[in-house]
Amino acid sequence: MTGYTDRGEGRIVVGVDGTTASASAVGWAIREALLRQASLHLVFADDHEGRSRASYAGQLGAPQSDEDKAAGTGLLAAEQLVSQALPPGRFSSERAGGSAARVLIDRSAGAELLVLGSAYSSVRSVNGAWPPMGPVARACLHGAACPLVIMASCDRAQRH
Repeated sequence: MTGYTDRGEGRIVVGVDGTTASASAVGWAIREALLRQASLHLVFADDHEGRSRASYAGQLGAPQSDEDKAAGTGLLAAEQLVSQALPPGRFSSERAGGSAARVLIDRSAGAELLVLGSAYSSVRSVNGAWPPMGPVARACLHGAACPLVIMASCDRAQRH
């Protein structure tokens, strides 16, 4: 964990996974933190326990997978973006072990907001139905201890 000091202000938790939708969520959360004078806590969930491994695969000391490297890069990029926008001491980050839904729900305790990005479109289908949510967003919608904001990934042409 880096840089967090609780000075009595609100806290906004942001799920980070290195995707474009996640970057949109971080950008929105930065603006909201500035408006609310809140701190920002970036969370990347590392679900190594949930991944199946071959019985002959080593457990410890194995080289980092491409997915692990991309996640670390995504978290680092989010940290750099936040550190440029918020005053020192107003943000933190962590790479937590466990399923994304469980980690984010746990971190939502005591937070003002939980902010997630969604790869699903923000545009309704032809029949007017909203697209389905992913499993992490759905679990957080039902289990988060604070209000949830889901930022849909969309291009500028779709924005109103």
